[in-house]
Amino acid sequence: MNSQRTIDRIIHGVAGIGPLLFFAIATAEGFLRAGYDPIAQPISALALGPRGFIQEVNFALLAASLFSFAAVLRTELRPGMASVAAPGVFVLMTIGIVMAGIFTMDAAGAAPTPVGQLHIVGGFLFFPWMPVVLLLVARRFRRDARWRPHFTYTLATGLACLATIIFFLLFVGPPPLPRPLSAMAGLVQRVQLLPFFTWMAFVAHVAYRRANGASGASLASKQRRPSNPPARSGSEAFPPAG
Repeated sequence: MNSQRTIDRIIHGVAGIGPLLFFAIATAEGFLRAGYDPIAQPISALALGPRGFIQEVNFALLAASLFSFAAVLRTELRPGMASVAAPGVFVLMTIGIVMAGIFTMDAAGAAPTPVGQLHIVGGFLFFPWMPVVLLLVARRFRRDARWRPHFTYTLATGLACLATIIFFLLFVGPPPLPRPLSAMAGLVQRVQLLPFFTWMAFVAHVAYRRANGASGASLASKQRRPSNPPARSGSEAFPPAG
């Protein structure tokens, strides 16, 4: 019992805290890295150079967080199609982040390489699916009385992510495609990531409290349940005749 609750605590913690920790590490590393511009350069650019291993480990943290969140959704959204589809999308996004971590992006101005192209593929397995999974989960929340209070927040986050994706494709563009606002690629990426990661942290926290509360209520119920009454003996075991 205690070991299962410990495992649940770890999974929910990694799912909720991990993405925000990823964002915090990338932000701190961006300020500390000489020559790095967080407005113009994406987070992936932190994997370049001698300190690139820090961002590679950071990508591993994010991949573990996404996979853990898939497990949280799998438990919380049962039964129904969303309990399979939403975790499946998060597993796909996990694969994208693993690819982004293994295959480093090409440096700005460098000729495209197969490794850099695989990094871009990893990005396409992650970013476009953010609004998809949010809208999918929002639809499920609207139909679930337990999660309906969080439907509006989830829907708004999904629509915001969708708008950011459209803005990025129209005005910023994935490398090496030039766009009018290509110099704001890093800023637009962060504007999309932070609300999504915050939503993940919120849902993981609510899911953990719900699961922990259910376990506590079940345990309290068992503790309040009266024990079997002692067997009567002698003349108490049989009613008097007549």
